[in-house]
Formats: sequence, C-alpha cells, structure tokens
Amino acid sequence: MQQVFFIEKTVAGRCGPDNRMWDLAELRNNNVAAILSVNDGEMVHVSLLDTLGIAYKNIPLSSNAPALDGDLELCLNSLPQILGFLDLHKRDGLVIVHCKSGKDRTGLALAAYLMQTKKLLPIEAIEAVKKVRSVAFTAPGWDEFSLKVLSALRDT
Repeated sequence: MQQVFFIEKTVAGRCGPDNRMWDLAELRNNNVAAILSVNDGEMVHVSLLDTLGIAYKNIPLSSNAPALDGDLELCLNSLPQILGFLDLHKRDGLVIVHCKSGKDRTGLALAAYLMQTKKLLPIEAIEAVKKVRSVAFTAPGWDEFSLKVLSALRDT
C-alpha cells in the first residue's frame, strides 16, 4: 500500500485523499478496518467506506502552523476521542490516521497513541513517529507545539 507508514501492526498513517487519491478496494483488501481523519476529511467518500465495511470518523486537530490561541485546547479535547477510536477499531484490523499530508496532525495523533500504548514520554513518541515518517512535525512551529500538547496530555 503506497503512502502508508506503520506505527505498529494495526495502526498506521497516510496522507489524505485530497493529497494523493486512495484506492479504497486496495485498503479493504489489506485489512483496513477503519479510517480516522484528523483534518476536515476533504474528499473522503464516507458512503463508499460504509459500503466496504470500513469504519470512519472525523476528529479534527488544529490546522494552524504555527499554532494560534485555542489550538492547544482543541487538540487536548480531540486527542482522547482519537485515542478511543484507535483503541476501539484496531482490534478489527488496520486503522489508518490521516490529515492532508500525513505528517503533522497525523504525527501528533500517532505520537499520542504511542504515549498511551507504549508509555513513551512526549519527546520519545515524537521521535518514534519521525523514525517512520521523517517529514513529521515539520510545519512551522509544529514540533514545539506538539511537544507542548503531548506534555499537557500526559499531565491530565
């Protein structure tokens, strides 16, 4: 599956269909059970996903780079929902998280997941994502913002 990068066997990231079109049949044939949009979900064909039996949810994270006032709170409100969706659906097969480019918002969601499941510290989780997606956290100010969000998430 092109463009897919794995954090673990059942959780992966990818750019969105508004960046590179998806082959939904290929995703289904590769045991994709669920797709999570952490952007606005542009060009996601929810009815087609439903027909294929692929669960879908849209839980947006901040799209601002650098972050603006209110973005920290938005992310802290969204991340528990994101983690719940991942936990629920990874039992059924592969869950793919995406934003437009599959690097910053996707990276933040996947780093939060690694903190929860692998008990990594925020900086360790960010580095683990960067190992599999070298362009992760490269939007202006996103590296620092993600560390701030993940540290706050850990402290809640």
